[in-house]
Amino acid sequence: MNWQDLHKNSTVVDLHNHAVLKRFLLDRDLSASKTKFLAGLFKRAFWPLSQRTTFPLVEKGGVDIILSTCYIPEREWLEDQSLVKLALALAPSVRRRVFDPFYFDATVNMIDDMEKHITEYNNKIDFSKSKPVCIVKNNHELTQCIENNHIAMIHSIEGGHSLQGVDCETSTDMRVKEAEILQHLDYFAERGVAYLTLAHFYPNLVAHPVFPYPNYGIKRGNWKKLMANWDMNVGLSEIGKKVVERMCELSMIIDIAHCTPKARSQVYEIVGDRQNRVISSHTGVFEVNPDPYNLHDWELEWFSQHGGVLGIIFMNYWISPVDSPLGIKYIERTLEHAMKIGGSDIVGIGTDFDGFTDPPDEITDMSEIPRITKYLKCLTSGLGKQKYSDEVIAKFLGGNALRVLREGWR
Repeated sequence: MNWQDLHKNSTVVDLHNHAVLKRFLLDRDLSASKTKFLAGLFKRAFWPLSQRTTFPLVEKGGVDIILSTCYIPEREWLEDQSLVKLALALAPSVRRRVFDPFYFDATVNMIDDMEKHITEYNNKIDFSKSKPVCIVKNNHELTQCIENNHIAMIHSIEGGHSLQGVDCETSTDMRVKEAEILQHLDYFAERGVAYLTLAHFYPNLVAHPVFPYPNYGIKRGNWKKLMANWDMNVGLSEIGKKVVERMCELSMIIDIAHCTPKARSQVYEIVGDRQNRVISSHTGVFEVNPDPYNLHDWELEWFSQHGGVLGIIFMNYWISPVDSPLGIKYIERTLEHAMKIGGSDIVGIGTDFDGFTDPPDEITDMSEIPRITKYLKCLTSGLGKQKYSDEVIAKFLGGNALRVLREGWR
């Protein structure tokens, strides 16, 4: 099979995509076939105004399922990043929409906006020329969407702070805060949210994160405060432990990306022998790039034994041990090592596109995803021997992610 047919015949899944963030924060039109001028500048560099995901780009890239990841920036972000604070001063409507509401309310508004935008897109396209986009809220709807050859968008949430509402902001009673967080978790499960990333940039009432910023984030920020704000010795809170247990009961997938190694270990302990419950939606591996954000070999082994999936992030800073604009070889190197330790069932894709990242120059938007298939297909491990079989490539492109959705989500 040639690489084009392999890509076309595979179910391609992006486990972590922030098109919804750019939509909500910057009012991006995801239906446009061409991005706006500012969004297209500096395509092969870190550019906060970039747009790497639109519905036409997704279709062109042959991507079938996107985990649409809602992220409400933490308020500390404004304090630590002076350029962001300046930008918001010039855009008061963004502050009112994104930063003024409680985290929970803003997250609900983001989900509502994405669903409305998709409905509007489907109402105006010609189905004979463009694929419809479906908001998928359970496995039954996912099966229908795949069978109909539509693009599936599945809600996910990044950061346990999105569970925090008015009670968490105003009450001093931890029991009241816990009750609100668990109630909001139930609400998001009913809304069809497939997974929750427990941690993100700043400590929340659920979990503690690793240091989140790449070098360019430190240079542009209040670096003294940044360096003092994270403690690798802290893991899940007592509320966080109950959140993980409740997620298992709700058949909601647990995402450990951004969690400290201690928090990750606590998640594994709580999950126990349950299968297909845990992902790391957009990370790398420690042995290729030794950053605490990335998974250690023993964690890859745990994933192998418990049906976990590592979504390899398309961002050089996290997967490359050297500063390089080219990164497809580091995606492959991460894939190679993860498979060496955990086998072919633990690997997947988590681009983190439109999450204020700098992707490899070879794959800068969703339309270019087929390039990874082309690259993997051409590699050899001997005379005429394909390094990665078609079956393994298909698992990486989305087969493993689809398995976790089928088995770990309701």
